[in-house]
Amino acid sequence: MRSTIDYGIDLGTTNSAVAVLNGVTTDIIKNNTDSDVTPSVVSIDKKGALHVGQRAKNRLKEFPDDAFGEFKRRMGTDFSYLFKGSATKRTPEELSAEVLRSLRADIQQRANEVIESAVITVPAAFELHQCDATRKAAQLAGLKESPLLQEPVAAALAYGFQVEKERAYWLVYDFGGGTFDAALIKSEEGTIQVVNHGGDNFLGGADIDWAIVSKILVPRLLKEHSLEGFSRDNPRWRHVFAKLKWYAEAVKIELSRVDRATADPIRFQDQGGEDLEFECEVTREEVIAAADPFIVRSVDICQKVLKERSLDRKAVERVILVGGPTLAPYFRERLKQGIGIPLDYRIDPLTAVARGAAIFAGTQRVSVSDRALPPAGEFAVEFKHQPVGLDSAPMVGGKLTAANSHDLTGFYVEIVNSKTKWSSGKVALRSDGVFIATLHAERGEKNTYSFGLYDSSGRKRKTTPDTLSYTIGSVVEEQPLINSLGVAFGNNQYGKYFDKGRGLPLKSTKTHRTVRPIRRGQSDVLRIPVVEGEHSLADRNRWVGELLIKSEEVPRDLAPGSEIEVTLAIDESRIITVIAYVPALDREFQATLELRKNGRDLEQLRKDYDEEIARFADVKAKAAAAGGETAGRLLQSAENSPVLAEVKDLLSNNGDPHAAAKLERRLLELKVKLDEAAAELQWPSLVAEAREWLGWLEEMDKENASDAIHKRFVAISAEIEQLIKARASDDLQRKLEQAKALWFEVHMAQPAFWVYQHQQLEKRFDEMTDKTRAKRLLDQGRAFVSQNNAAGLQNVVRELWNLLPDDAQEQIKTGYQAGIVSTEAR
Repeated sequence: MRSTIDYGIDLGTTNSAVAVLNGVTTDIIKNNTDSDVTPSVVSIDKKGALHVGQRAKNRLKEFPDDAFGEFKRRMGTDFSYLFKGSATKRTPEELSAEVLRSLRADIQQRANEVIESAVITVPAAFELHQCDATRKAAQLAGLKESPLLQEPVAAALAYGFQVEKERAYWLVYDFGGGTFDAALIKSEEGTIQVVNHGGDNFLGGADIDWAIVSKILVPRLLKEHSLEGFSRDNPRWRHVFAKLKWYAEAVKIELSRVDRATADPIRFQDQGGEDLEFECEVTREEVIAAADPFIVRSVDICQKVLKERSLDRKAVERVILVGGPTLAPYFRERLKQGIGIPLDYRIDPLTAVARGAAIFAGTQRVSVSDRALPPAGEFAVEFKHQPVGLDSAPMVGGKLTAANSHDLTGFYVEIVNSKTKWSSGKVALRSDGVFIATLHAERGEKNTYSFGLYDSSGRKRKTTPDTLSYTIGSVVEEQPLINSLGVAFGNNQYGKYFDKGRGLPLKSTKTHRTVRPIRRGQSDVLRIPVVEGEHSLADRNRWVGELLIKSEEVPRDLAPGSEIEVTLAIDESRIITVIAYVPALDREFQATLELRKNGRDLEQLRKDYDEEIARFADVKAKAAAAGGETAGRLLQSAENSPVLAEVKDLLSNNGDPHAAAKLERRLLELKVKLDEAAAELQWPSLVAEAREWLGWLEEMDKENASDAIHKRFVAISAEIEQLIKARASDDLQRKLEQAKALWFEVHMAQPAFWVYQHQQLEKRFDEMTDKTRAKRLLDQGRAFVSQNNAAGLQNVVRELWNLLPDDAQEQIKTGYQAGIVSTEAR
C-alpha cells in the first residue's frame, strides 16, 4: 500500500496524460493504444455506448453531434452537452470524469493498481469555480483525494526536481489545446515558487485550428462550390465544419515537418444532395499567418508577467515549453523573436505537466483516516514526515497504535536504510507510542527504510506499514492564490482581501458598513459578493459567489450604516468561506460558496456589446471636443485592437459552443481599454475634485484636536499629491474615497452633523418614497433632538436617507449590487 499519492494527471483540454513517480524519475502510463496521451474526447453513440480517447476523437469528424471535446473550457458553468443520437446530456464535469476514469483504467491495466488518489493539474489562469469543478470531476471518477496543482508549477517540477542550482528564474510557457499560461518561477535552494503568472483560458491550439478553417479552408471551399448559408452557426453545415476542423488540425501538425501539406479529402453533400469532395494544399506560411495573432497574444502576456515583477528578460535563465503547439519549429522560432529568452524543451511538451504532477504527488501523503485497526498483537504506524525535502538528515516522527489500548513503555523502534544499511539505532517510544528520529538520506535516489518495532524483551512486532521512504529533491513552497480575491462594495469599488500569488490557506477579517436596511418581514436582502481579479472596479473582475443575508434571517430591523465584520477564508483546496458578524444583532451568518458560474447567452452579451459601443462613441466625441490627445490615442488603440476584432467575430459565430464564455471574457478586456480612455478624459475633473476635498479636510483638521485624525489627514494628503503627480487615475479615485470617508467619519461623530442632516431631510419630505414612514421617522427625529439622543437621531437619519431616490441609491445598483461599503483605509 502506497503511503504517498505518487500518481499525477494532466487533465488537458485536447489531450490528457498520467504519470507515476518511481524513485527520482517519472514514468508515463501508456493507454490501451500504447500512446503517452489520451485525447480528451467523449462519444456516446445512438445505442448508448460510451467511448473515451482516440476512438471518440475519430468520431468527431463523422458524428459531431455524438462526440465532444474541449469541454474543459466550460468547467464550472451550467452548460451541458447533448448527445443527439442517444438523447443524453452530460455536464463538462461528467465528461471530464469519463476521461479520468479512462486514465484510472490505464493505470489498472499497466501497473495493476486501483488508485483512489491522484494529483490533478489545472491552468494557472483557471478561476475558482473551474478549480472546484475539476475537484468534483475527480470525485465523480472515484478519486477520493485529488490535490490540485497549477500546470506551470508541475512543468517547473518536471525540470527542476533534482536541480541543485542555488537560484534561477524560469518562465513556463504553456500553450495547450485550449488554455494558455505564463508563469514566472523562482527556483532557489531546492524550492520552487510561482512569483507571478498570467494566462488566458480561451487561447490555445484549438483557436489556431479554427483560424485555419475560417481564413484558409472556407474561402477555398466556397470558391470551388456554391454552398447556401455556409457558416459555422448554421446547423445545416455543422458536420462539414467538424470535418474542416479535423482537416485543419491534420495539416497544422504535418506542417511542423514540411513546407506544404494536404490531408485526406473530406466528403459531404451540398444543399441539393450532390456528393462533393474537398481537399487543398496548405503552406506553412499560411498557417503561420493564421497562428501569429494567437502567438503574439501569448507573448504579450509573457512580457506583462515579467514587467509586473520589474524583471528584465536577461534575468530569466530559460523558457520552459509546454503544450503540443510548441512542438512546431515555426512556433518556437516566433517565440525566440518575441520573448528573447533561450527555449528549453528537453522534456516532451506533451507529458511534462503529467510528470511534474507525479513528482508533486510524491510529496502528498495518502489519507489514513479510513484504514482499519490492526489485528490483535499487531500495530499501525502513522508517520509524520515530508516524503520529499531538501534536508539530507530529515526528522521523522510518528505514532503506533494497537486494536486495544497498549502501554508501550520499554518498546523501541529501529529504522534502517535498505540500501546503505545505515541505522537510526534504538529509538525509545513514549508510553503512548509516539517517537521522533533523525534519518540519513542519499541524494539522487529514493531512500527506502525498513521500520522495526521491538518490545521490552527485544522481540520484533509486526507493524503496518513496515517501510517508509524519503527523497532529496525540490519541493513546491506553497500553492499560490491564482487571482486576487476580495469583496465588491456598493459603490462598485473592489476591496481586496488577498493579493494574487499569496500562499494558501488564507484568512482575513475586515469591518464594513451596510448601505441598505434589512427590515424584518420584508423582501430585503443584503449581498456580500466575492470577486476575483486585479481591477479596481468590482464589475471589471469575475464574480465568484456571494453571502446573502435575508430579512427572515434577522431577529429585528437592521438600519443602513450598521457595522458588519466580514471574514473571508480560502483553504488549500480553494474552498471559500464567507462569515459576516453583525454586532447590532449579535448574529453570525456564514456560507461556503457554491462555485458555479451561470453563463450569459449571446443575446445578453450582444446587448452588452451594443451598450459598450455606444459608450465608445460618447467617449470618442468627448475626446474630440476636449482635444484629449492621450485619450484619443487610447481610443485609437482600442479601435484597432485585436480584442475588438475578436469580439465582433464571436458575436457572429453562434456555432462555437464556447463563444459566449469567450466573448464574455473579451468584452471585459474591451471595457477595461475603454475605461482607460474615459479615465484620461475625466482626469482634470478628478484632480479638481481631489483638491477640493483636500481643502475641506484641511479645514476639518484645523478644527479637530485629535492627533490620530491629524496623522491620517497628513498621510492621505501626501498620498493624493503623489498620485496626482503619477497620474494614477484608479488609485487616485480610491484614495479620494478614503478622503471622503475620513471627512464623514469626523463629522458623523459630532451631534450637530446629525441635527443638520435631519433639518435637510425635513425639507425633502416630498421626495420620500414612503411618506407615511417618513413622517413617523421625522417625528421621532424631532423628539430625539429635544432629548439630546444622538444615537437615536443617527438611526432615524440613516433610515430617512434610504427613503430618498437619490444618486447614492442609483450608484448602489451598479456592479454586483453589494450591500456594504468599506470603513477601512485600503
